[in-house]
Amino acid sequence: MRWDDLFADLDARLAHAQRLEREAEVADRRVRDVASVDLLGRLLATDGELSVQLADGGWVAGPVRAAGPGWVLLAAGAPAPRQVLVPTAAVCAVRGLARRSSPPGPVVARRTLVLALRALAGADVGVLVRTRAADLRGRLSRVGADHVDVAVPAERGVEAVTVPHASLLSVTELG
Repeated sequence: MRWDDLFADLDARLAHAQRLEREAEVADRRVRDVASVDLLGRLLATDGELSVQLADGGWVAGPVRAAGPGWVLLAAGAPAPRQVLVPTAAVCAVRGLARRSSPPGPVVARRTLVLALRALAGADVGVLVRTRAADLRGRLSRVGADHVDVAVPAERGVEAVTVPHASLLSVTELG
């Protein structure tokens, strides 16, 4: 009888140790899974409206229309929403972000801020470019690797104002 009790006790201890090991492994996997989630994945998974606080303290709100590495496109404003391109480097806080994540596919992973700005430049539409220092109204005329030229009205026609990407807060399509 004592042997049966001894083996039962050993089996219970082993089962308990295995359960603790599994629980620790599950907890470790959860931490690793959350640590691997980036902002782009959460932006892509967001279905509803979100609010983005910019580096100047202002907020832009609307549903996510598209996103890529380094940027998010929101449909902001009502009743006639305007598309607002926001570099994620200009984002200080986000409200309404999905808890889950959608990994970007290979096409989304290649849609950089430069490509998004080039698409706006190619559309030849009026834009409001908000920077850390001022707002510029005009058209995007050239998009470089780390800067964008904004063609703005001047006394003698149009002049180009070059804005480094690091200074961009948002680019709003004016139509």
